Amino acid sequence: MAESRRILLIGGNSRHFHAAKALDLEVVYCQFPADFNPEYGSLIEGALLADYTDWDTFRPLVKAAYEAWGFSTVVSLTEPGLDPAGRVNDLLGLGGTSYEVSHRFTNKYTMRRWLAEVAAPDVPIVASAVVAGRESMAEFGAEHGYPFIVKPSAGTASFGVYQVTDESTIDTVLAEIGERRADTSHPLTQVYDLDQYLMEEYLDGPVYSAEAFSFEGRHIVLANTEAVTLEGTVVHAGHAVPARLAPEHEDAVSTAIPAFLDAMGYRDGPSHTEFKLTERGPVVIESQNRIGGALINEMVHAVYGIDMHELTMGRPHRLVEEITVRPAAKGAAASWLVVAEPGEIVEIGGVDGALADPDTLGIDLGGAKPGDVVRSLDGSWDGLGHVAVRDADTGSAIDASLAKVADIKVHTRPAADPRD
Repeated sequence: MAESRRILLIGGNSRHFHAAKALDLEVVYCQFPADFNPEYGSLIEGALLADYTDWDTFRPLVKAAYEAWGFSTVVSLTEPGLDPAGRVNDLLGLGGTSYEVSHRFTNKYTMRRWLAEVAAPDVPIVASAVVAGRESMAEFGAEHGYPFIVKPSAGTASFGVYQVTDESTIDTVLAEIGERRADTSHPLTQVYDLDQYLMEEYLDGPVYSAEAFSFEGRHIVLANTEAVTLEGTVVHAGHAVPARLAPEHEDAVSTAIPAFLDAMGYRDGPSHTEFKLTERGPVVIESQNRIGGALINEMVHAVYGIDMHELTMGRPHRLVEEITVRPAAKGAAASWLVVAEPGEIVEIGGVDGALADPDTLGIDLGGAKPGDVVRSLDGSWDGLGHVAVRDADTGSAIDASLAKVADIKVHTRPAADPRD
């Protein structure tokens, strides 16, 4: 283990800085120039302001930063920063997750191909193929049945996910994919390559996620999160901890998720793995080698007393203890997506009152402010953020999160189409 207590943090926000500073870690920060907040200046030792997803640009800059500041580990808890963090680990021999392993998480087709090649006995295989025009979709439907799912190989927040219900809907989905590829106005198109689309067999069952942490190849599921999907969409509007799973299903998840992470070659750090509980048992939809969004960390902390930000920052330096057994849950927590009518934000109200409630765990509106534009709700990314609350049990926590999010009033007016 390196003696330096200085880390390179790629992307991230104030919660990540404070977790590092609470552990007395020094931070060298990398961020897109437009996203750098001057308030972070007092919290960091140095900064790289660059497009860190462009490796040709980032590589020489990170080498110079390493020579200047001598960080010993690299951390990213934001999706676009995961692969760059892997590249930095490889380049500088820092020993963290490699680019090869990280990319199995960040690219869904790479994940499906890898799992099919490894053929781990405890990891169910999901049929998949790349969209290569109408014929490929018709062939996939004929072989694997309808409905099936089409989604970007890269991306996040349920953006660009479609269900092909029968052959007659193929042309409609293809047209919508074409519109997505041509529309450069959405924020996701700035940081993700949304050109390649993946077909996957449909998995029937409720959606959950497993929040896990890996300690040198030993994986422990810290919490199971229940996802609440908006009717008629694939948008996860609500999340609740602990998930209402029967004991036998809890046991199945505790076996299936470590088996999946083993198959992926993942050894250290946080993971957020979405799965469906099917007739075959838990089957992975996708996974990220980071902490889940939607204020999941705040909910896990409230219910189980585990701060995954602290674990992620401190574990490489052995500043936090290894967890061997998940603590018993104390109450429950839930978060809900804040949405508004599409248009330009005129006013946001109710935030101070909601924060004053001691049962409010957090409100994250992503810096939304008057003048910003609210998009139509095509994925959770198009929501403004989340409100998380605690309550006695999972059902009441979901109800409380719905009530609390209703207190946040976002007023909008029609805005010009950014594509005009």
